[in-house]
Parts: sequence; structure tokens; C-alpha cells
Amino acid sequence: MHFIDTPLSYEALTAPDLTYTLIHPLLEKYCNLQRAHSNLSIVFCLLLNRVHFIRDDNISTAAVSHSRAILCEILAIRTLRDYGSSMMDLTVILTTSWPIYSGAPHDVLVHGRREFADFDDEERVGNAIEMAIMGTAKRFIKSSSCQRVIDGIYSGRYVYQAESSHSILSDTYKRTPIHMYDPHKAPLLDHYRLKVPAIRSVLEYSNFLILFVLFIIAMETNELQRINFWEGFFMIYALGFTLEKIAAMQEHGIKVYFNGTWNGFDMVFVGTYGVYAFLRMYGVYHDRPWARAMGVDSMAAIACLMFPRLAFVTLKNNLMVLSLRAMLLQFAALMMIAAFCFCGFLYGLWTLSRNSAGYSISQIGWWMLDLWFGLDASGFDNASQFDPIFGPVLMITYACLSNTLLLTVLVSILSNTFATINEDAAAEAMFRKAVSTIEGVKADSLFSYQPPINLIALCVMLPSSYILSPRWFHKVNVFMIRITSFPILLMISLYERQAKKNGTTNIYETLSVVTERVLETLPRKFKLLNFLEGLAGSDGDIDMVFEIEDELAMESALATDDGPSNMDAIKHHDRRLSPYSTATRPRQQTQAPPQPSSSSPPHPPPAPRTRLNSLMQRGAEAAHPFTSPLAQLFQPLIVDDGGIPEDAEVPPAQQPTTLSPSGPVAPPSGVSYGPAYRRRLSSMHHVRDHSHMSSGHHIRQNSEAPRMLFPTGGGDDPFSASPDQHTESIPPAGDIEEKGNVEWMRRLEKMEAAQARIEALLEKIAREVRK
Repeated sequence: MHFIDTPLSYEALTAPDLTYTLIHPLLEKYCNLQRAHSNLSIVFCLLLNRVHFIRDDNISTAAVSHSRAILCEILAIRTLRDYGSSMMDLTVILTTSWPIYSGAPHDVLVHGRREFADFDDEERVGNAIEMAIMGTAKRFIKSSSCQRVIDGIYSGRYVYQAESSHSILSDTYKRTPIHMYDPHKAPLLDHYRLKVPAIRSVLEYSNFLILFVLFIIAMETNELQRINFWEGFFMIYALGFTLEKIAAMQEHGIKVYFNGTWNGFDMVFVGTYGVYAFLRMYGVYHDRPWARAMGVDSMAAIACLMFPRLAFVTLKNNLMVLSLRAMLLQFAALMMIAAFCFCGFLYGLWTLSRNSAGYSISQIGWWMLDLWFGLDASGFDNASQFDPIFGPVLMITYACLSNTLLLTVLVSILSNTFATINEDAAAEAMFRKAVSTIEGVKADSLFSYQPPINLIALCVMLPSSYILSPRWFHKVNVFMIRITSFPILLMISLYERQAKKNGTTNIYETLSVVTERVLETLPRKFKLLNFLEGLAGSDGDIDMVFEIEDELAMESALATDDGPSNMDAIKHHDRRLSPYSTATRPRQQTQAPPQPSSSSPPHPPPAPRTRLNSLMQRGAEAAHPFTSPLAQLFQPLIVDDGGIPEDAEVPPAQQPTTLSPSGPVAPPSGVSYGPAYRRRLSSMHHVRDHSHMSSGHHIRQNSEAPRMLFPTGGGDDPFSASPDQHTESIPPAGDIEEKGNVEWMRRLEKMEAAQARIEALLEKIAREVRK
């Protein structure tokens, strides 16, 4: 409030001048307060102040308050970034519900106790993520630090227990602190996993799918005179679904709950279901035919909510679904305003008709709706019967306003809404995911029971909470959850152990890896995927090129010593996390082969993994698996043999040593470390001086030294090791230049051959695409 006294946009606040004169001083102040006093509530306080400023609806101060809210969001993003290296600190900062009066002056507390009867010194209003949702801080939620925490909580890697004072079944006897989850250390039937957002989303989708199927069956088999089995089963299951939604709204509040994508449909369903259930039971047990028929009609109206709700849940990350929610809200608001305004025309025409025509108000309203939607012109035909002068004037004015002006305004508003969401669809999707994550972490034990079992839990456990002690209530509650959800908990435990073992991140990847492993164990003649592999085209071959390279490099790194350079190579080759990369697939554990002696011949490169042997053996006419023409496609396209001969020796002082418990050990005599770190220097030095020379020279290759297909992370590579690992000086460029030009010509020949292979591969891909 001190620094912002004029309206400023986000772009203006993040401009270089204000960044260095305003943002950085405030950021340094809050970061010092955060570090010096270990005060992890700074981010929460900034987001809480954003909620306060964003709620300013005074026309004269709203623009300035909006600028202050933007400044709070910017400071919250950059303050949170200060703890970006510690995931546990980030999780604590964003998920802890801080007491809002902690640190307040004494006179403020005294005034609060004196003026407000329900004043509580330890009052909590939520955590930082909830404040970001209430303040629509989409930039904060989109930040990388916040997304890491949200993804970790959503997938269940980081576990925390939500706090709520509005729970129906409150079980707070044994609260666990925020921690990382390890499925191998957790119990087999861990009932806390039922509150993981990712698992809850699957359970909620399954519950609604069951409700949808029961609704269709009940509609097709209902009997007007009585409630049959399927309709009764639907009513009980829908009652459990309704109880779950009411508990969710009570725990998080209406503000957070209605930020969900489809929660509005759920609340309309709850209201419509209540009307249907009341009319059906009243009409059947009191023999009221009109109530029975009205109940069936109300049940049919529920179909208008069930089908869109199922589509919204299935396509929850679709841009159109994200936009449709905001567009529906604006459309409903505009229609309500228009209907209220046009009631003046309805009342005026009805008053005129009482004098002569005598039309009912419902008939006039129907004619006006026809004009509104452009369906019928009966209102124009009968306009003169209302009044010869005012009747046509009112009807034409209404038609112009409703069918022309209102339609134009509506299209403009909805187009602007869609364009706004489309500009940053990723932020909108992340915001919705944050809402679903916070909704998924439930504090109420009622959510651990699936519909309709939650009805039994409510009838049994709610009275028990007033009779049993907190310790015994916790024991009985855990026992009930594990008994009623035994198959679900067992499936969750097996799935999470498989995901941990295979390094996968979602259900699709886990099922893909498990299915692939099962298929690999089958004989080739029993596999049914040959036809599907043919339909896939050359996409799989392209992925195999890089996959074989990664696996061979990994095996080469494991075959050598276990120094730091090998670990760097492993981390380097694990960086791709696509569904086709080796990071999402189980690797076969291989042991490092014994070091060859100086007299033994060099070993050939390790073969690719078993799944690809059938493809690689199609061209295995030669002894070496990479000598066939088809197998050459799976070699690296450019192999840099360097401008230094392979037989160049390295001085003994520069040869690396390996540390062992007994002391330093010299490297094996068959391993050469010299060319590994001089190749790149040679290519960098000669690319300027010898680029004009023509190819055509033939250089004798060293037949005794094994050819390096992939870099294995040599110990003296200055470009693969960190700067603090270099103990020797890099050789000067003059020493490399003495090697002559013949080596450079050899490099040019290999680059031209590699370019030819690239062009051949691209032509093959183009032919496959055209097919």
C-alpha cells in the first residue's frame, strides 16, 4: 500500500525499471525475513493479502487494489523460489495452515476479543494453495515451484493431512507430519492412500460411471406404481453420492468448491435428485398418482445433467471444456439479466391485452420466446390486437433488443472469454488441477468410504464419535475402512509398488510397462502384435534408434569403473522422460564384465535388449550385429573419431587412477584415455583452418584398438566433467595442430557418410508417411 498508489498492469510491474527499483528491494526484505527467522509463512501472508486486495469492489479504488494484488502475487512467486532446492520446504510452505493472528500486536488481539464474540486467536483459514485459488492467482499456481508441489501431492509422492473444522467424521487422533511416501515401507493396506488426489479422481470417476449405468437401468426398468429393485438401488447409490458432495462442499466451502470444473453440475444433480426422491416416495407410499408421475418426470430431467457431467470428467483437460465452464457462467448471468429486463415488455403487453384481446400472460410469454430465438412471428401477427398503436411499437422494439442487440452482445462476450482462456490455456488447466488436488486431500474420514457404504459409515461411526474416546474411535474407523475397502486398498498397493519398480508416473505408463513385460515372456509365435507393429509404420523404428543408443551407452558405462564420470553419463542418458524412453521402462540389470587383459582381444559392443533382437537379426549376415545394412540405421548418425590418432599415448602423469580401500589403483592397460578428451578440441581448432580442403584421402585405421560407437564418459573429458574435477591443464591448441591435416580429411569423409545416412533415413520416413 505504501509503494503502489497508481494503477499498474502486470507488464508494467515486471518491467526492468520497476523490477530493480521496487520488486528487488521488497524481495530482498522478505527473503531475509524468511531466512533469518525461518519464517515459512511469508508466501501465505502475501497470498492472503492478495485475496484482501482482489475483493475490493469500490470503483474508485478497485484498479489500485488490483495492482497491489498483482504485486503480492509477484512477490509470492519469487519468495517461494528462494526454497526451490528443497521439495520438503516447498511442500511445508504451501500446505501448512498458519494461524492468521500469530504475530499480531497485543492491542489488535484485545480489540478482537472485545468486539467479536466468536474471536479465536488460533483461527486458520487455509493454506497457501487455497489462498491462491481463492485469489485466482493463476500465475503463482503456474510457477514451477508451485507445480512441483501440486504434482507431488496429486500423485501421492508427498503426503499431508488436511485440516478442517467442518468435518462430519473428524478423526484427528493420529496425525502424521508431511513426509515422502515410499510404497515399500508403507503397510499393505494403507487407508490414507484413499485420500490421494490421483487415486480419488479414479475412484470418483468410477463411482460416477456406476451411478450413470444405474441411472440408465433405472430409467428403462422403472414402474409407475412401485419402486422396483433397480430404481431402489439407484436411489440408495445416488444418496451416497449426494452425501459425498455435501461433505465436500462443507469441508472446503462454497468458494473453493464451485471453482471445480463440474461441481456446479453435481450440486444441480443433488437438488434435482432430492425433488425426485421425495416425489417418488411420497407418491408410492401415500398413493398419489400425480406425485409418482412427477417423480418419474424429474428423474428424466436428471439425464440433462448426467451426460454432460460424464463428458466433462472424461475430457477434463480439453480446452473446449475449460472454456465452456466460464462461458456457461457468463451465458447464465446474461440470460438472467435479459429475462428480468424483458419482464417489463411482458407486463406491458399483458396489461394492454386485458383491455381488448384478453391473452394470458403465459401465451404472451411464449410468443416473446419465439421472437427471442427467431422461431415464430406470431407475436407480430397479433401485435395490433394488443393495441393499434402501442402493440406493434412494443413488439418491434422487443424484437430488435432481444434478437439483434442481445445476440450480438452475447457472441462478443463469449468470444472474448474463449480468447482469454485460449491465450493461456496451460494456466487455466493448472488452476483446475490445483483445485482438484486441494479437493482430493480430504480431512473428513467419510471420504474414505465409497458410496453407498458411506451411508452405513455415517449411521455407525457418527454416533460412535460421541461415545468412544479419540484413540478407540481411530482404531474402529481404520478397521472399518480397511474392511470395506479391502480390494481397493490391495489394488492400490500393488499398483504403487509396480509404479515404483518401473519408474512410471501414471496408470497408463504402468499398465503399458507391465503388459510389455508379459508379452516379452511369450514365444514369438504366440504374440499377436505383429500386425499392430506393421500398422504402426516407422515411428517405432525412430524411437528404437535413440533407445538402443541410450541402452548401449548405459551398459558401456556400467562395464567400466564406477567413478564419478560414469555417474554423470548415467544421469545424462536418463534425462528423456517420454513414454518411449528407457526412464519409463524397466532395465535389465547387467553386471559389469571382467576387465580384459592386455593380451586378450577387445570385446564387441554389448547387444541391444531382447525385445529388439528379432528386428536386429534380420540383417545379421555378418558376424558383428552392426555390420548389416539394416542394423546400420541404429548406429549413431555421426561418430566423432576425433582428429587425434587412436594410438596416441597419454603421459603416465595424466592417466586417471581409481580409488580403492587399499589405495589408488592404476587403470587397466587395455584402456586408452588419451583420445577421449582431445577429440573435441581438435574439431574446434581445425574447423576454421581446414574447411576448404577436399576429401579423397584414405587413412589407415588402427585395427587393434576397438572402435568407440558411443561416448562412455571418460575420466579426463573436460566437457563431460564438472569444472572442479579438472586437476590437469587442458593441452594447448598448438600441440593439437601438429597432428596434420590428414586426420581432418578423415573426419570430413565420415561426416559426409553420416550425412548420406541421414538423407537415406529421411527418405525412408517420407516414404512411410506417404504410404
